Amino acid sequence: MYTVKHDPAASEALIKAAQRLGVMAEEVVAQGQRDGEVREGPVDGIALPVFTTLHGFASFAMSRVLSAEEVASGLDAVIAYMLRGCAP
Repeated sequence: MYTVKHDPAASEALIKAAQRLGVMAEEVVAQGQRDGEVREGPVDGIALPVFTTLHGFASFAMSRVLSAEEVASGLDAVIAYMLRGCAP
């Protein structure tokens, strides 16, 4: 998705979808801050590592760099790692 969006033939819908994902990540972090579940700090500075970590894991899963077993067991570990990093 992120490579294809730079292609001159990429649809406007794809470009907008890619932009929405970044906005959604920041909204989730901001809501977590309001709820006291995410540490204080610049929203974009917290959302960027969260978003890129999830994107990297998804990319590895989709490209089959990870086995199905690694995807199933690894997702919980990735989420736990991010939650510890975001904790207040």
